[in-house]
Amino acid sequence: MVKKYNIRHHYETHHAERYRGLQGQPRREKVKELIAGFKKQQSVFISRPDISAADVKSSYLIANDIALASKPYCEGEIVKTCILKAAAIVYSEKLKFLLILA
Repeated sequence: MVKKYNIRHHYETHHAERYRGLQGQPRREKVKELIAGFKKQQSVFISRPDISAADVKSSYLIANDIALASKPYCEGEIVKTCILKAAAIVYSEKLKFLLILA
């Protein structure tokens, strides 16, 4: 638990000169700006929750298929099979639509 005195002392010794002139609305805007910058910096260190096990598994399957084929990924047939395998894992419910497009 941070004590009120400690916060005030830190502000007065380290930040008072920089922010002393800000009062009222400009002060609120500066606080919002600083919070937004802090959240932007913090987002760099937070792991991405949208990377799922299915994404990782499909990535390994694609790498395995490329290694087994001993061909570059730019060949059309290997690209198509890799995309269909990845789609089968990641988007199993939308696979029918992808097969129609392929």
